[in-house]
Amino acid sequence: MRKFLVLSVCALVMFAAYLWFRPQDALTDIQADREFQPDYIAENVTLRIYDKDGYIADHVRASKLEHFEQLGFTQFAAPRYTLFNAEHMPAWEISSLHAVWFPEDKIILEQQVVLQNLLANELIKQIDTESLQLLLPEKKIQTHEAVAITGQGFSIKGIGLEARLADKHLLLNRHLETIYHNEQ
Repeated sequence: MRKFLVLSVCALVMFAAYLWFRPQDALTDIQADREFQPDYIAENVTLRIYDKDGYIADHVRASKLEHFEQLGFTQFAAPRYTLFNAEHMPAWEISSLHAVWFPEDKIILEQQVVLQNLLANELIKQIDTESLQLLLPEKKIQTHEAVAITGQGFSIKGIGLEARLADKHLLLNRHLETIYHNEQ
């Protein structure tokens, strides 16, 4: 009988210890799960950013937005960024499958990134790559990935690109090939 009482007390102590420590593990798991859950989600988003004079500087559209306050970034699905020039005209549209916008106005675009020049009679019409970093409001872009540049009568392939879209400065880090098209 004494052995049974000792075993019963040990079993009760172990069960109490299990119940005591188990909820804390679950609470930690819940807190970790919450950290990786977006604070809010929006679909079919349109965002306009204005300069200090009240003119539109940038326009963003996305099929989905997920904001993570604790992690400090916002994710976009199928984003389209329209960048305006000094004359307040749409100059470039940048699209991709995914993007992440960080608080310091740094945007990382990934998968099927396309920069389309919206202005007529410009030398460069389109730039394609797989990953791109965009810095706003300076409108600087950079990538270390392969790039394809299409322009009036030519196409260029290279690796790595740095550009300041506002003043039309472009630097190709490594040139691979240029093809001139014979257009009549």
